[in-house]
Amino acid sequence: MKGRHMNLLSYALNCIYRYKVRTVVILVCLVTSAAVFSSVAFLKDGLVKEGELSLKYAPDITVQQIWAGRPTLIETSYVGYIQEMAGTISVIPRIWGYANVGNILLVIMGIDIDNMFFDPKETFPMEEGSFLSPETPNSVVLGKAVADILGVRVGNTLTILTESVTPIQYQVVGIFNSEANIYNADMILMNIDDARLFFEIPENLATDIAVYVWDPQLVNNVARDIGELQNLRVVTKDIILKAQETTYGARSGFFSVLWYIVLISVAITAFNQTVVVGHESKFEVGLLKALGFSTSDIIEIRLMESAILGVIAGSFGITFGIIYDRVFNAPIFRDFMLGWVTLYPNFTLPIHISASTIFLIYVITILPLLFATVIPSWINATVDPDIAMRGARA
Repeated sequence: MKGRHMNLLSYALNCIYRYKVRTVVILVCLVTSAAVFSSVAFLKDGLVKEGELSLKYAPDITVQQIWAGRPTLIETSYVGYIQEMAGTISVIPRIWGYANVGNILLVIMGIDIDNMFFDPKETFPMEEGSFLSPETPNSVVLGKAVADILGVRVGNTLTILTESVTPIQYQVVGIFNSEANIYNADMILMNIDDARLFFEIPENLATDIAVYVWDPQLVNNVARDIGELQNLRVVTKDIILKAQETTYGARSGFFSVLWYIVLISVAITAFNQTVVVGHESKFEVGLLKALGFSTSDIIEIRLMESAILGVIAGSFGITFGIIYDRVFNAPIFRDFMLGWVTLYPNFTLPIHISASTIFLIYVITILPLLFATVIPSWINATVDPDIAMRGARA
């Protein structure tokens, strides 16, 4: 039985080689389809994974002040109220915002050195220099990608314009290389007092308030209690993660719709090519049946051809998708997934290749081809051998 199937497989490979036009047409269409799908899938999974990494050290709850439906500066007096709520272990006002540095939009984050809930060596592992110190005002620590973009190293002076177009000079004391690439790509750290001065934020106000809870199961309870305070927006870490997954999922879904259209076209093309090959091979089929091949043998040969073509196309599609994302940094797809804004000029897009995604790509590459070829293969295989050979000769 094993030898029989090996013979059928050998014959199927021979057919793939003989019918070159059909093989090339199907492979080109399928490889293109698989490459588009795999590129978007790897990119979407990579961005979601990157979001998870960036939230690894984020506060359990972020509290914002809302005015006229929009976030605004929050009064630091809320810190005392929130600190007294059951379940909280640390409540920290934060100062952060955006600034154009060298025509690049970057995040400036103020760090309260004396009141940090996280370990800076773990969150922002230093590649060069040292971390911020209370004794060194007007100093900054840059992400590795930011330092490369701006062309500065430890010991250099960095001049940044405030919103009032006032230039302030900072000494670069360190460069960090976080596991979250998004931190490396757009973050500048400075002392919280320097950040407050840079953004011109009064002492009684902050950008938002970071809340840390001692038991993850109490996060929703604490968030509900905070939400009862007037004009406050409460955002948990889980909500941010779900929002990221929804955003990237919706954008990749748009490409999936286009991909389904392409896949239908591929299936129709495969059906058409199989019908053409079936007509050309009528004499061959009749001869095979006269030699003792059964209808199921002939159908199995055609299905083997489709499966082989699907595996080849899926493999090339996955390879091209990885190259497109990793080597070329996914032009077009990059802009769409990041919101049509070039925030990170030299930011290497993260991709994540999982076994489930690879399996899905092979399934959606092989199955449509099998369904597109089984009907014409069955029609071709059920013809009487004498009629098939006479019709082919005629």
